[in-house]
Amino acid sequence: MPQGQEQEGRRKYLQRGLRIRLFDEVNRLRGDGLTYTEIIEEIQRRYRVRLSKSHISYWMRGLHNPYNGRYIPSIEFLEPSEELAYVIGAKLGDGYIRRNKHTIKGYNTVRIGLEVKDREFAEEFGRCLAKVLGRRQIKPRYRKDTGKYVAEARSQTLYELLKKPVDLDGLKKYIEHCERCMAAFLRGFVDSEGSVDKSSHIRITNTDYELLEYVKGLLKRLGIETTGPKPKYRQGSIARFRNGSYKRRKDGYYIYIRAGSNINFYKIIGFTIERKQRRLENYVRRRQPNPLSPSLSFCI
Repeated sequence: MPQGQEQEGRRKYLQRGLRIRLFDEVNRLRGDGLTYTEIIEEIQRRYRVRLSKSHISYWMRGLHNPYNGRYIPSIEFLEPSEELAYVIGAKLGDGYIRRNKHTIKGYNTVRIGLEVKDREFAEEFGRCLAKVLGRRQIKPRYRKDTGKYVAEARSQTLYELLKKPVDLDGLKKYIEHCERCMAAFLRGFVDSEGSVDKSSHIRITNTDYELLEYVKGLLKRLGIETTGPKPKYRQGSIARFRNGSYKRRKDGYYIYIRAGSNINFYKIIGFTIERKQRRLENYVRRRQPNPLSPSLSFCI
């Protein structure tokens, strides 16, 4: 079987990533003036895949296209960026990935999104999501029934990247690409999971102990000291809020930003959410009236 081919029953097909590379290469070769026969021979020599003339003709005439409406056709086409790192951080916190139960035209519709009460958080998530996917502006919509803002988009690729169970090791090349990507990931995560109390104590809470250990390590690399993770609540305990209550399904843990690192946290990470950032800024003004932002390595 040629490289890059898989078999499903009696039908052989090329993986999407390979089809896209072949599609781009065929277009380039055709632009160089090669005939269909010459293109077939060149593709077979380079990729060990033999295309038919009809296949190339369909591509050239726009009847078939392996991109198939995807802005980012597969994970291997994702490029590290601050925006992608922020989306990953927010998704590992309050974000969601959903697959519709009802199929449309032979495939399930999948969505990545965020539903939160802070408009600026939803706006920033939508901005970053649009940048990653190369789409027009994604504006949050307000849901009166929940009193929350929703920003979401369809993306099979991001679904595959972030579906549960999340492959944290597989995400590290996007998160740890540079210091700015690390800071953007942490900002997305603390926008979701961080809190600042009236005494300016910063805590980051999550049910995934391993994830909090990873976050703690990233903070340390950026010069921000923490304690924990420590238990915050137990599975089965009751969480009460204004409109009701629910029983917690998992243990919860938190890490605490040491007071001596609050200014570094403000300079390097901060919050997108205004109410959280305002409390942090009040603390910083009391300790350091004119804080200067440190230099982080650029994301290139």
